[in-house]
Amino acid sequence: MIDSLHKGLQYDAAIAVLGLGCVRTQLGELSDLSTGIKYGNREADEAVRRDAPGLLSRFSLISMVSRIERHAQLLLLQRRVIEELGITGQKMRPGAMWKILRRVHSEARGGPVKLCSDLVVTKPSSALIERMAWLEGIVRVRNCLAHRLGQVSLEDVKPSGVPLEETKDTDTLKVVWLRLKTSINGKEIETFPHQGGGQLECQFAEYQREWKIGGQIEVTPGECQAIGMTLSFLGNQLLVDFESEINAVLAAGLSR
Repeated sequence: MIDSLHKGLQYDAAIAVLGLGCVRTQLGELSDLSTGIKYGNREADEAVRRDAPGLLSRFSLISMVSRIERHAQLLLLQRRVIEELGITGQKMRPGAMWKILRRVHSEARGGPVKLCSDLVVTKPSSALIERMAWLEGIVRVRNCLAHRLGQVSLEDVKPSGVPLEETKDTDTLKVVWLRLKTSINGKEIETFPHQGGGQLECQFAEYQREWKIGGQIEVTPGECQAIGMTLSFLGNQLLVDFESEINAVLAAGLSR
């Protein structure tokens, strides 16, 4: 299942890169009429071509969060089934599976952050807690892109657990993810493709972005690559913590 998550994240990251190619594509004299009836005109076609890198990057990020959320739901389903079998001595009671499915569906409505750190894993390790901070910010960005077209509102900057009425005009939307930094002879490479030789060094470092209320979130194809890698690290650690807790559940069941 973890392989499926990684392949999905890689697929989504590729969507963002596709936007760069769209910019270089020239529209023909006539708009594509393969849909038969088309709502819009050449002006809309040109706007989409021009905005493709940011537009597809938005879709890419939204899908990536859905990937990790779906992955966590499947892990939670496994946990609830194993817990049921442990309680009943390895026998599934009539109607139990449908009850488990409804429970998991209800629990998943709390969002991906709670799903990962409270439900799939009940006692997260320090490593997972650190990675959950990445997810919380990325989910906030996803919500803003999906529901408000990227324009930051009070809901986006509101600290967790604080009523909307207590939001301050100085509150900001902050997000941290990992970025792979590459350098040659100690000098960071900032543009690609890069020409020139020397001693190549690569390392991951945390990268922060921040937006004020009313600001416009723009995500680049390069940032989507970093976000995909960040979520893959989170997925790996979530699985490690999950397996550790499930092994304890199984051990407790066998000792009865």
